[in-house]
Amino acid sequence: MQAHAQTSPDRHSPTAGIAFGCSLAVLLLLASFARIVGDVSSAAFNIQIVKGALDVPLWHTRLGLNIALFALALLALHLAFGTTCWLLAMLSGKAFPKARASRRQWTLGWFLLCAAWLLVANATRFPHSSLGEPYSQLAAKRLFGATPLAIATCVLVLAIVVTLVMALRRDTKRRTAWFMAGAIALATVSGFTWKHLAHTTPRSDAPNVIFLGIDSLRPDAVDAQTAPHVREFLDGAVQFTDAITPLARTFPSWVSVLTGRHPHTTGAYMNLLPTGLVHSGSTLPQLLRQHGYRTYYAIDETRFSNIDASYGFDHTATPTMGGSDFVLTWFADTPLSNLIVSTRLGGWLFPHLHANRAAHSIYDPDSFVRRVNREFNFDQPVFLAAHLTLPHWPFTWATSTDEEPTADRIADMYASAVHRADQQFSELLAMLQRRGVLDNAVVIVLSDHGEALGQADDFMPNAFLGEDGAATVAQKWGHGTSVFSPHQYRVVLGIRAYGRATSLIRHDGAIAEPVSLLDLAPTVLDLLQMPSAEGFDGQSLAGLLRSEPRASEEFTGRIRFTESEYNPQGFSLDSFTPSALATAAKVYQLDPATDRITVRPDLIDWIMSTRQYAAVSGEFFAAAVPKVGGGGPYRFVYAPGPRPDSHQQERLRRALEARFGITFGDETTLISPTP
Repeated sequence: MQAHAQTSPDRHSPTAGIAFGCSLAVLLLLASFARIVGDVSSAAFNIQIVKGALDVPLWHTRLGLNIALFALALLALHLAFGTTCWLLAMLSGKAFPKARASRRQWTLGWFLLCAAWLLVANATRFPHSSLGEPYSQLAAKRLFGATPLAIATCVLVLAIVVTLVMALRRDTKRRTAWFMAGAIALATVSGFTWKHLAHTTPRSDAPNVIFLGIDSLRPDAVDAQTAPHVREFLDGAVQFTDAITPLARTFPSWVSVLTGRHPHTTGAYMNLLPTGLVHSGSTLPQLLRQHGYRTYYAIDETRFSNIDASYGFDHTATPTMGGSDFVLTWFADTPLSNLIVSTRLGGWLFPHLHANRAAHSIYDPDSFVRRVNREFNFDQPVFLAAHLTLPHWPFTWATSTDEEPTADRIADMYASAVHRADQQFSELLAMLQRRGVLDNAVVIVLSDHGEALGQADDFMPNAFLGEDGAATVAQKWGHGTSVFSPHQYRVVLGIRAYGRATSLIRHDGAIAEPVSLLDLAPTVLDLLQMPSAEGFDGQSLAGLLRSEPRASEEFTGRIRFTESEYNPQGFSLDSFTPSALATAAKVYQLDPATDRITVRPDLIDWIMSTRQYAAVSGEFFAAAVPKVGGGGPYRFVYAPGPRPDSHQQERLRRALEARFGITFGDETTLISPTP
């Protein structure tokens, strides 16, 4: 008895070692942030925007509360980790009573073993994370054909199993209780999982309406190698080969999709506008809801596109919007939280990070599809609008092979992101098929805008007009930067009917008529034969889809509009200045109560004076270009196509003046519209 007491001095203290285990876990938490704190520049944009947007102390805001809750969730998670190590230490003491080790020593041993597994798992699954990047190359190696993670998992599981078995063998009185507790836990988890996965399938004659958007997807990127699943969809759909967006940014583009109205009609002409300035009118989901539809919206990135339930959705599956999204996605990087953030527990503990593309170093694309599957029911006619943002800058995710985009790598990184989004698209479509949604559905696949990749053919020839007050290209990359980049405003658009809805569409193949994303809302209502008194700026495409005689005549000579958005000077992949960052941050403000970031209303007129406007009609193109810095009359830029036409030139000039309320100077510049 004396020898046994000497080897196990803490055996009579049930809580011995728990404080030690929790202390080790807190040290792990602090160590997780060591590299992040040392790399402040990587979060400069996010921090500066929030800092510049605050007019009150941080802790008086909703953002401050969210930061505090996030810190508490991280602390609780790590304390649970430390407690788990302590519980394993208790089991070890029972399993191996003759071992000369105290509870603290057992706790330290289990902590080191679990922490080692944690670091290996983090480096394997999140190679771009702060503590994953230094060990990512080692984690990718193989030993006797097995990965380090597989080996570490086998060692950890074996240690736990052996300890548990030995403890049960020596504690016969509690063996039955252990097994009963395990069976109850298993039954609870199974029942919980079944409850949330056992959705009913639709039982209605009304077709489901599905909008599947892919961010920044250029039409020329949809080929059999880069996007085989989207290509397969379009090959079986009616594809519109001449489709554009009215504004190459996600929020204005999607508001136009949902309303059928131009950004200058709704007021949704800019990202992060104060909600009181947007007057969308009745939206497509609101109109469909009046006919018995349940309406859903899902997106995995909301920092600059704040579409929420107010646009007519019964339920949304999105990251939490606001300043917290900018800040917490930067701090969201500890090995322990990384491994659980994509799980349902992670969705509860870290709502700002779960299935959030903004936290790109830890984003698992599959988590977004799982969330849509988990949260949406399809037991009645459904309108679903889902948007995949992976092809948006910075083109990286948890397991991508690249880190930060550079000018010489951006095209390849973009193609990789499109390819991974194509897999997401396939999984989302397969989920809808399994759930019975595609038994009767109209599916519309679209991109909200395209992307300029710094390549020679991204812009029209002679689009760089110099420093004389009419420079047309602010930067060579991105979207919404210039109307002289067709790759930015041309979009993917395909419409396909499934199951019983196939009778709604008779056309087979491609359609070359000039269309816009504005046309989708009136098209859906027309296909479903739901008359609406709403005024649309778009035109219904239903006549084209039904192959009605003379339907194409309605699109002859059509003028479509597009425009650029806010582009701070100094932002580019090959050029970045702190002064530009500070200037950009001052454009925004943060609501202390709601945490929403919005553009400062007093700066909107100035921002609007710096943007470009364009009108497109067939082969003819015209643009209004402001002076550098905005203000004054616009320069009229005209691309006559293969043949000059003074009538078309004047027609487009007047259309621009009427649509955007602008005034031109006397000077006209001619350019070529195509390379």
